[in-house]
Amino acid sequence: MNRRKFLLVAAVAPFVATAKAADEYRSNFVEVSGVANRGEVERECDAIIFRLMERYGTPQNWEKFPVVFTGGGRGYAGCTFYQKPRVLRVEVCQTYASARGGTLDHELTHAFFFYLLNDAFSLFFNEGVAQNSEYRQRDRLRQTVYRRASNGEFIPLERLVNRNSYDASLLIYHQGFSVVDFLIARGGSAWFYAFLERLTHGDEDVSGCLKRFYGYEKFSDFESDWWSYIDGGQNRAVVETLIK
Repeated sequence: MNRRKFLLVAAVAPFVATAKAADEYRSNFVEVSGVANRGEVERECDAIIFRLMERYGTPQNWEKFPVVFTGGGRGYAGCTFYQKPRVLRVEVCQTYASARGGTLDHELTHAFFFYLLNDAFSLFFNEGVAQNSEYRQRDRLRQTVYRRASNGEFIPLERLVNRNSYDASLLIYHQGFSVVDFLIARGGSAWFYAFLERLTHGDEDVSGCLKRFYGYEKFSDFESDWWSYIDGGQNRAVVETLIK
């Protein structure tokens, strides 16, 4: 069977095979440890990955990897480890109840895009799209964006978009989330993936890709529109979209 078709079938199967008990369920994509309810958590992991496929596309290749719940004490909420060509493991340093809709979705998004793009990519957009997957945290994140922007904490985007390390103030998370939120509002998820694919594997920088996919002649024009999005309440429904 075609690998792309296999992944789609494998992802859909959990939702139609209702006869299998939750504690017997085994994921097609990950192997969970560190929780008592392994079947339930693996089912949720498959659901997260399937949602990502629906939004962004299907990876050509996928190797099953461990998702380890450590119970905390690591100094971070979660982390995804890669070594090309595979994801080595995902660590979640929270309980499943706390991580669902937040850290678990965030870390699986990192893993998913590593396979979708077949490479690591821009840290700024990587963290931005992972934050965007935290559906239980999205309103809180928008509130944090507005507060930090209003307090004058944000810095020019050109200082962040090409950064390959984390800043002490975690602006790469909050500004990254907001920029991805805005770009998806403008063109949708699939279009945003096309932008990322070109940025990762093409010969254009961020400014060139913004021009190609979103029509911005200058980076400053994009940044001005992004600021207007924040000032206007970060409402995707009122953003001028590329498709009329």
